[in-house]
Amino acid sequence: MPGAPDDSILVHRITATDDTVMPPHGSNLQLSANDKATLRRWITEGAEWTPHWAFTSPRPPTAKPKDEHPTASWTHSSIDAYVLAKLETASRLQNKAASASALLRRVCLDLTGLPPTPEQLDAFVADPTDAAYERIVDQLLASDHYGERMAWPWLQASRYADTDGYQADPTRIAWPWRDWLVRSLNANLPFDQFTLETLAGDLLPNATQDQRLASGFLRNNAHNGEGGRISEETRIENCFDRTETMATVWMGMTFECARCHDHKYDPITQRDYYRLFAFFNQTSETGGGRSGGNLPPTMRYVRDVAKRTRLVAVETEIAKLDGQLRQANESLDQEQAVWEAETSSKVSAAHQAMKPSQLGVWLRSPNISPSKDSNNSMFAEVFEPEAQVTFSAINGWKHDADLIDGKAHVFEQGQYTTYFHRTIEAVTARNMLISLGSDDALKVWCNRELILQNDTRRGVQANQDLAEAKLHAGSNDLLIKIVNYGGAGGFYFRRVEESVADLPSYVASSLLTPSETRSDVQRDSLQRYFRSQQVSGYVDQVRQQKELRNERAKLLADGLDVSVMDALPRSRRRNTFVLERGNYEQPQDLVEANTPSFLPPLPTDVAPDRLALAHWLISSDHPLTARVAVNRAWQTFFGRGLVATTEDFGRQGDRPSHPELLDWLAADFVKNGWDVKRLHRMIVHSRTYRQSSAATPAAFATDPHNELLGRSSRYRLPSWMLRDQALALSGRMTTRIGGKPVNPYQPKDIWAEATFGTIRYQQSQGADLYRRSIYVFWRRIVGPTMFFDTQARQACVVKASITNTPLHALTTMNETGFIESARGLANRAWHAQNSPESRLDWIFRTATARFPTPAERSILATRMKDTNAYFTNNPGAAKLLVTVGDALPDATIPTAQLAALTVLSSIVLNLDEVLTRP
Repeated sequence: MPGAPDDSILVHRITATDDTVMPPHGSNLQLSANDKATLRRWITEGAEWTPHWAFTSPRPPTAKPKDEHPTASWTHSSIDAYVLAKLETASRLQNKAASASALLRRVCLDLTGLPPTPEQLDAFVADPTDAAYERIVDQLLASDHYGERMAWPWLQASRYADTDGYQADPTRIAWPWRDWLVRSLNANLPFDQFTLETLAGDLLPNATQDQRLASGFLRNNAHNGEGGRISEETRIENCFDRTETMATVWMGMTFECARCHDHKYDPITQRDYYRLFAFFNQTSETGGGRSGGNLPPTMRYVRDVAKRTRLVAVETEIAKLDGQLRQANESLDQEQAVWEAETSSKVSAAHQAMKPSQLGVWLRSPNISPSKDSNNSMFAEVFEPEAQVTFSAINGWKHDADLIDGKAHVFEQGQYTTYFHRTIEAVTARNMLISLGSDDALKVWCNRELILQNDTRRGVQANQDLAEAKLHAGSNDLLIKIVNYGGAGGFYFRRVEESVADLPSYVASSLLTPSETRSDVQRDSLQRYFRSQQVSGYVDQVRQQKELRNERAKLLADGLDVSVMDALPRSRRRNTFVLERGNYEQPQDLVEANTPSFLPPLPTDVAPDRLALAHWLISSDHPLTARVAVNRAWQTFFGRGLVATTEDFGRQGDRPSHPELLDWLAADFVKNGWDVKRLHRMIVHSRTYRQSSAATPAAFATDPHNELLGRSSRYRLPSWMLRDQALALSGRMTTRIGGKPVNPYQPKDIWAEATFGTIRYQQSQGADLYRRSIYVFWRRIVGPTMFFDTQARQACVVKASITNTPLHALTTMNETGFIESARGLANRAWHAQNSPESRLDWIFRTATARFPTPAERSILATRMKDTNAYFTNNPGAAKLLVTVGDALPDATIPTAQLAALTVLSSIVLNLDEVLTRP
């Protein structure tokens, strides 16, 4: 109570002598008498409280113009002015500039994840001017490898993996999203637009395929498909994950504990948590479905760029024709009303007099495995039931009494095709509308005429497809093919309606429904049918639209089903409740989608959906988004953010080391269109970035974490970058951008135990062995063995992991890929130089961007001479070394000398100079 310390609970608690005292007895967090006096005096003086620094909008002061600063020659930008001011406050000086070679290697690794080539090194050392450096930076920012390097932190933040996780860890198709990420980063998609597309690309007006694909960011979460798992519990867990991932990535906040109670440190109430949760609670995802594959909602993503472009044009034309076909026509609508009234009476009378068809028993074929020698998919392959003229000639059919119409049936796990057959006895010719569902793809024939086909990946549910069977009087054959691509198969069948043969069943069914209760789909079908009978040219437009839809289907056939977000229609929107202790079975108060109460409010004139949430995050008055984004960018280039707790800008997180610089960067970022490449260019152009990482022992002792930025940061490279560097130095790296994930060298049974022996590791061959680390297949419960310092991709991670674990050396000195890379580097050195001494220098400089010192050269020369003698006397050992891996050794190089150079290259590839950012 301001001004009244004796009436304040705070004072009572901190001065209590019983068990109500805070901090409690026995805690190592005790208040001193001086602390208590300070708090009492603060209350007496009015208890003025200022908001936490991160929850107020950035208000950066204007930096001193560099030409007015006494060290103007050093301050290249406002970044340098802020850093220098902090250094001067601490009575410290800036460091000298890094050498040209160290700076080049540093900026190449930071912007592309790859070392410079010898040619780039020679050119920059010969001309280390600012202008030359700026040209190099522009080239690196324009490189396709920039997107590959900058994608890695986003893969960790997005929980990206190629499998679901949990039991057996089934495979999913996620890599099209990863390729979109690389493309968008290379194209410098502004961060605000990037935010809109990743959080709500599916809700953007006239969303493109790429924008819908972008929303797959929210579907990258691990998914529990274990048997016996409760679907609703899984769905709620998935929504929890999306809520907390969004909060971490865009707001730098830890929201997880507010699932169960109000946050203990930050002003996040449990109610706030579930209001935010409500934004992610309106997708059609059920939490169920089969184990593995891509769970609905999905989209069919066309991989080929030209076809994807054509698809956009086709869908635009379809929409245009649809508008023309639906165009208002009052007189025609009046005529249609008269026709509906007359025809409804006739159809109703005929329907009442119609004797329903008799549906025969279901016969089910054995499961048919895919043919090993067929180039077709199981969907396209013609198995025996399709090929036979009469069903009586097919062996192995069995009556399946458990198949009940109107129920979704789930079958065995595996990859197989199953056929279902029944006869339909009709008294008269008629049309029968049937509803179907499947896991996965299905085809339907009536009297050997194909009436429906859908090559899809999905879990079986009721009413996924409709088909119309044209029946003749007497016995009719219905054949259904289900293709299961993995996990459990499934099947659903229901007779919807029978109608007179001169009207399509969907028209007759719509006419039998009272006009006041007809759905929009039924009204649309009646309008289309009536106008096709009455309007000249209408049939041509319908035919044209049908042709375009067929073309769209063919374009989509060349695609992949990938998981994306969608939104339930308003009629089916879910209620969101506060959940007692996060338990899905204990709903409490009803809440509406809204933003946390301690931050600027959501506009009142917009629908509270994910798109509104994304717009709110990038609004000009949001205090967190820009700060969090520029802080992660700073972490990319310095190994540590200006706020060291990258994931936590709350009260338990660290305060910024340079608050004015952080706010200036955030405001500048927004002012300049959220331009990511501009931000990166500005950072690497600064003198702060271009300082030497070498420093005196005193400098390291007084500022071990380089918080003052009085030098460049020096730290171990992450394992993925080590592998990419080794591949680049070997000369074997495959530079192709994008595509399916690959399986490089790993132990052959690495997946067996974790997947209960159901999935065996199949090593890639040829060029795929040498693809960059971003394309390595990521099994969520058994991560790639060569990535010893990365997270399991089970949850969102935004803080860089820097380690010097012994696994580091164990991997780089023994893993097949690294040994093969050493041989590749040796091979390059042999052809680049003509003497042992020059080859030694070439290997060392190519890997480290500097020449060895005399002491280093002496040690390495002696080692090379000794190993050359050893391999000359032990040709078997030499042959063993030069045949490690799949790539054949260069037959023009003597085996002993190649082996000795390989050992030398391996030593250099494991030097601290190579393993560390310079």
